[in-house]
Amino acid sequence: MFRITRHRAVPPSVDLSTVRETLLYMRDDARSVAGLEQVAVALDAALDEVDAAEQRRQPAVPASPVASRFLPLRAKTIS
Repeated sequence: MFRITRHRAVPPSVDLSTVRETLLYMRDDARSVAGLEQVAVALDAALDEVDAAEQRRQPAVPASPVASRFLPLRAKTIS
């Protein structure tokens, strides 16, 4: 049976550039609609938070190639 656990072993990965693009799109739409000016201001604050999170994020460590070697194919013995 499959069980859903509450704790995750690996934290979720968030693509902040995609979050930024989505918020920018929403903010621009909110600016163009009368009565949603405060929503646009709130989205500006969210964009500032995304910028701050990007500054705090540590640079990604490039993945090192895994050492590999090829093993010779063993000849099958006929019995």
